Amino acid sequence: MLEYVYIMTYRQIKRFWRAKSRIAGMIINNILWLLFFGLGWAYTLRGPQFQMLFKGLDYLAFLLPATFATSIFQASFMGGISVIWDKQFGFLKEVLVAPAPRSLTILGRALGDAITSIANGLIMLALGFVLSSKLNPQGLPIAIAIGFVMAIGFTSMGIAIASTMRSPEGFQLIVGTITMPMTLLSGSMFPLNMVPNWMQILALVSPLTYAVDLCRYYLTGVSLLNTVYPWLIQEMEIVLLLATSLILAFIAMKMFEKTTIE
Repeated sequence: MLEYVYIMTYRQIKRFWRAKSRIAGMIINNILWLLFFGLGWAYTLRGPQFQMLFKGLDYLAFLLPATFATSIFQASFMGGISVIWDKQFGFLKEVLVAPAPRSLTILGRALGDAITSIANGLIMLALGFVLSSKLNPQGLPIAIAIGFVMAIGFTSMGIAIASTMRSPEGFQLIVGTITMPMTLLSGSMFPLNMVPNWMQILALVSPLTYAVDLCRYYLTGVSLLNTVYPWLIQEMEIVLLLATSLILAFIAMKMFEKTTIE
């Protein structure tokens, strides 16, 4: 049975690796983002008052772990669009009539897309280590594990949405509508203790918030989410993130089992 998972995982990774323009685009976009947004704001938000705001970090060190998490989040969510492409080119029909259980097929697809999403995050983080000396390389394995758990969840969410759609353009519109507020509410660009109470409450609903805070904690030693909610310790964030990813994966499997091709 595991061979079905392996085949789909391998297919997703191989398709990603063959798309050289996609890889080049990822690298260029990450460089441009860090140079113009990261360094731009890092030079703007300088001074002791801002270091107090970021609990001793400069803005670049505050931003980089979060950018690692959000780049994985966006790439994994967009992985669902491959389901729509497979519908259009007939590959999905072959998958649905194959003797392999659909749950294993979708698991393999999610694993493959999660791994390629991690690659996107690692490109961003590699650039981050070049630009900032305040990132702790010892926390990298844990940050990657957190990113992988998150990627499984959001890849599954993207697949679940894509399995009900036919238009890539419609899917991209929905993805943009979901990812933008989640990214802004995650505390990736500004501390959540400085935003209105209703935004702090909404941030708790998003699993991306926990992933951003965990990556920041293990890569810099600083957690800003517990300044808003002191009872929210890292172990609880890990449990919430893991539980959410498992629930999203389960939903994706159930929805994919009901998928039909007309």
